[in-house]
Amino acid sequence: MVEIARIAQVCARQPRFVERILTPAERAYCQSHRSNPAQHIAGRWCAKEAIAKAVGRPLRWQEVEILPDAHGKPVVHLHGASAQAVGEGQLLVSITHTRTLAHAVALWVVNP
Repeated sequence: MVEIARIAQVCARQPRFVERILTPAERAYCQSHRSNPAQHIAGRWCAKEAIAKAVGRPLRWQEVEILPDAHGKPVVHLHGASAQAVGEGQLLVSITHTRTLAHAVALWVVNP
């Protein structure tokens, strides 16, 4: 969970922050919500943190991509070394936000 205002302040102070944590497709998605892109940036940041905690190891920000499917459900796509580090299994993520907070939960489902 993170305060959206905190992420907005970081974005204003450090413009490269968004480029560092979001892929180009994620940035385009967040910027398409012109009324409050910080809400969506904060949600993606929370989701990536939750995914790293679910798998129990740090992952590279740019190698974890979370984009909505046709119904708006967030879908996790792993690339490069992060995909190799996670290996088998499926990552599920839920992102939600209010006017002031963003929150995400991630599950790593591995079939025996």
